[in-house]
Amino acid sequence: MENRYKMKNNWKYFWALQIALFVSSLGGICSKMAGRQVFLSGAFLLYYGLLLATLFFYAVVWQQVLKKISLTVAYACKGIGVFYGILWGVLIFDEELKWNMILGAILVLAGVYCYIIEEMREAK
Repeated sequence: MENRYKMKNNWKYFWALQIALFVSSLGGICSKMAGRQVFLSGAFLLYYGLLLATLFFYAVVWQQVLKKISLTVAYACKGIGVFYGILWGVLIFDEELKWNMILGAILVLAGVYCYIIEEMREAK
């Protein structure tokens, strides 16, 4: 019963980590948008402030997650950032999507999935 509770509790932190990684990816958007603005202009300061806010949120959640999830699993999950980078590049910045980008993202996500599933099996 205790192991089942621990697994359920870890899933809660796992999803908190996924949200933090998503928010962190939004920081990449803010960073790129800030770089397109005139230095120290109002728009630059807005985007830079949003970037700092996303980084602060990510850092706080990351520290809390590491209390409940192993560092290796948490760090492996950071691979989802590759997917978000491609997604935001195509949707927001009109970047070209190439087959090798898709293949690379699939390989990274498959590796992350396999690693996490194996870690969860060992935890049972």
